[in-house]
Amino acid sequence: MKFKDKNISIIGMARTGIAAANFLVEQGARVTLLDGKSEEALSDAMKQLVPEVNTVFQSSKPLPDADLVILSPGMDINSPDLNDARESGTEIISELELAYRVGETPIIAVTGTNGKSTTTSLIGHLLEQGGKDVKVGGNIGVPFISLVKDQPKDYMVLEISSFQLEGVIDFHSHISVILNITPDHLDRHKTIERYAELKEKVAANQTQDDVLVLNHDDPRVRRIAEGKQAQQWYFSINEPVERGCYLKENEVLFKDGKKEETLCRVSELHQALQWQVENILPSALVARLAGIEAASIAKTLQEFKGLEHRLEWVRSLNGIDFINDSKGTNIGSLEKSLNSFDRPVILIAGGQDKGGDFQSLKSLFKKKVKYMVLIGEARPKIQAVLNGSFGYEDAENMENAVRRAFAQAQSGDVVLLSPACASFDMFRDYADRGEQFKGCVQSL
Repeated sequence: MKFKDKNISIIGMARTGIAAANFLVEQGARVTLLDGKSEEALSDAMKQLVPEVNTVFQSSKPLPDADLVILSPGMDINSPDLNDARESGTEIISELELAYRVGETPIIAVTGTNGKSTTTSLIGHLLEQGGKDVKVGGNIGVPFISLVKDQPKDYMVLEISSFQLEGVIDFHSHISVILNITPDHLDRHKTIERYAELKEKVAANQTQDDVLVLNHDDPRVRRIAEGKQAQQWYFSINEPVERGCYLKENEVLFKDGKKEETLCRVSELHQALQWQVENILPSALVARLAGIEAASIAKTLQEFKGLEHRLEWVRSLNGIDFINDSKGTNIGSLEKSLNSFDRPVILIAGGQDKGGDFQSLKSLFKKKVKYMVLIGEARPKIQAVLNGSFGYEDAENMENAVRRAFAQAQSGDVVLLSPACASFDMFRDYADRGEQFKGCVQSL
């Protein structure tokens, strides 16, 4: 694309918007960065902008003369603020689409409801250790547009959210990975069907020369294979697959349609990674499809310790393991986390409600959870689901929650922070929530 002398409005003055604005100024565009927040609230963000970027505060409405509108992930593509731009025929795209149009390196795109960050990071690590020249970013870490300035030779490995996929048109990845689809962000997308449609867009432009990696255990994900041109590979923790990776008797196996080979034994992995087999399978599969040898995959998996705030082991005390899963901000994530353990769980859950259906977890609570400690605004909603049929108590802050959970735990139990809610009612973000949990655990 040619950007010189183009008038471009970028909506959202967070990390992605700032990166896009600075990049486009370097390309000679006339850039205006807008945000609905006040100048005072965005004073720190402004320090990261090059001087040539024009700024508009307390407004998310593109300028009337915009030749192109670029959305940060936080901006809903259906916002009324975009009506005038739509009616005038101005193209509206996401930063993901922008970066794709100026990039040249083949893309490995990872999306789904849960496990994106761990899988994206692990794929990048497996490829790097296997000798590939790659960069990792997108919805995790560095914005995609910042990576195209110095492009790697082999792959861009990107975590991609439903928000980013709202504004794609031509985006095309060589390898697309769809991990799972469970209800999330319904406050924005309204229905699970619409949410699933957005996830499917990651594979919409793939050809028969590309690869689509799908979760065989998820019916919504399996349906995405219908009508797709890309070569389809699968992963499963429940049963063998003809082409892909699956779990069998503690081993991660790869099968190419004929030959079967062992990539690693789960028991040889770091403790934190043993709880995340569903992330290991697609990561190892992508690495194998990218030409990484089985021995290299096994060695790298054995060394990988997982990410912070994603089923992160914190410490053992009196035979009790404390696990930080603060990134578990939806119902599906909590379900997967609980199913990772075959030991009694003392669960710390709650926060800012995202519209999740806790009723769907009631039977799993009875099966997996020994006791619950509830925090945040969603407490009444969770209490209504439990309806006195389950042992629980409330806590006003994280320190209180950790101490109450510890008091209920016995040797052999797991104390798990997996909130199934957003964090903004009590904390700065999920990372702040996780750090407070770890600090309280260490102080016991």
